[in-house]
Amino acid sequence: MKKLTSKEICYGVIAAVVCACLLVYLFVVKNYNEKTDALKASNAELRKKVEDMKQYYDNMAFYKSEKARMTDEVDTMTADYPGDAREEDTIMMAVDLNRTAIVNFDDITISSNDSIHSIPKDTVVAAGIEGLDSEIVFRQRQATYGNTTDYLNLKTIVNHIYESPYRIGVNSIAYAKDSDANNLIKGTIDITYYNLEGMNKEYKKPEMSDYMSGSVELFGPNMIDENIRTTVTEE
Repeated sequence: MKKLTSKEICYGVIAAVVCACLLVYLFVVKNYNEKTDALKASNAELRKKVEDMKQYYDNMAFYKSEKARMTDEVDTMTADYPGDAREEDTIMMAVDLNRTAIVNFDDITISSNDSIHSIPKDTVVAAGIEGLDSEIVFRQRQATYGNTTDYLNLKTIVNHIYESPYRIGVNSIAYAKDSDANNLIKGTIDITYYNLEGMNKEYKKPEMSDYMSGSVELFGPNMIDENIRTTVTEE
């Protein structure tokens, strides 16, 4: 067996140390550097979040005032919209018009309460407006009133529609002269009733008079003098 010299032993020790250093670098230093890089990236992300939060904190008073202002604007914009529009609302509109003007209704066509636009529940909740925590749905219900009247009473009808407490829009008014023998006109008025679901508004039923047994007035007494109605109808 060959005897190792001191120089060879020295080289062997050096080689072992180098290998040990490489192993330390590969398994310790490299791992440490990777963790350091990850920590730096995390710190940078946290620093950005802190800066954003500081910006929100510095402007907190402004944000609160803006939120209060926008809440008031939402309340103002939606104040006139009822929580629902039902069939009885459209029917009682005809009754109310019948009490206000000289008009004979031939038929009323009522559509379903259709959705126009909706705001998802998550968006409503994120807005943080007190009392609102469900989906908001903007709806419309259309009603077409077929009737016979005259020009002056038609103007009264239109004015009364716009003065009504409902949030409504007149889509169309179409009339034609009923006969050359009188001044009556016959046609339709198409109305849209708008309402908001999800605004925590309690539905208010229209006022309806009690039905008297044996009466021909299903929706209560008529306020128009029947003599006037008869005179106009028989022209």
